[in-house]
Amino acid sequence: MNRKNRENKIPDFTTIKEARDFLEKNSLVDFAANLEEVKDVHFTGRNNLVVTLNLEKEDLKRLRLLARKKGTKYADLITIWVKEHLREG
Repeated sequence: MNRKNRENKIPDFTTIKEARDFLEKNSLVDFAANLEEVKDVHFTGRNNLVVTLNLEKEDLKRLRLLARKKGTKYADLITIWVKEHLREG
């Protein structure tokens, strides 16, 4: 990473994915001058409900294959489908 980037601040992230993507491409060492110790950390939870599905092994395989073809995770594909059907209903 070049000197200019070392002088940059770490951006504010709105999602964990944004933070993960940033950290995959950057090293915190390059931002050492901008780091500070914090004592209280507060994580805000999402207002989501986790649901368990009972699927047969073959259905899960097909679901994962479909999701891969669409370039997404199978759990995200299920969420998309549920939301689409709720809007239709």
